[in-house]
Amino acid sequence: MLSHQIVDRIAAGRIIAILRGDFGGREEEIAAVFSEAGITAVEVTLNSPRALESIQRLAKRFSATMAVGAGTVLTPEDVACAADAGAQFIVSPNRDARVIAATKRRALASFPGCFTPSEVVEAMHAGADAAKIFPAECLGPGFVKAMRGPLPQVRLVPTGGITPETARTYLATGAWAVGAGSELLGKDLQNDRALEKLRERARAFVAAVKG
Repeated sequence: MLSHQIVDRIAAGRIIAILRGDFGGREEEIAAVFSEAGITAVEVTLNSPRALESIQRLAKRFSATMAVGAGTVLTPEDVACAADAGAQFIVSPNRDARVIAATKRRALASFPGCFTPSEVVEAMHAGADAAKIFPAECLGPGFVKAMRGPLPQVRLVPTGGITPETARTYLATGAWAVGAGSELLGKDLQNDRALEKLRERARAFVAAVKG
């Protein structure tokens, strides 16, 4: 799949679900809940236990319907490992031109972390497909709205502290998508009842985005 097709798939759902931590091998069950709710992208952070194995399993099962990516990617070597595991997009907490270049060489979508207008512009010049606005809770929807003035063509993905309510606000002010982690996943996913609660939260996020 080409990077523009990956971007289109994420745009269809406008939510990137972030898996960070140890989920006891239930990543596929969790991703299935996301997919059923209408979420079209899932990211596994590389600082999670057995992250590459999780990416490989998710890519094998869901890549036909969901974009599967790697997060907390800090080096070109990380990009190579994630790509070999089947990742389709690469997300970082920072803007590193080397990581962006390595991502584009593998024909993957690139979402580097940015905190200032200069970082956003530099990321776009380096070939990024979108800018992850991180940590979004420190900047707020007003930042996204202000950025849409001089940079209306740039895809912005606020991440950090995103709830259904704030997702709705960010998208209304011009965000292209949002990244949702702990507020979507919750604190405990080790039992079936927790999966049902996850399903409710996933549907709430999707409803907020569609609304």
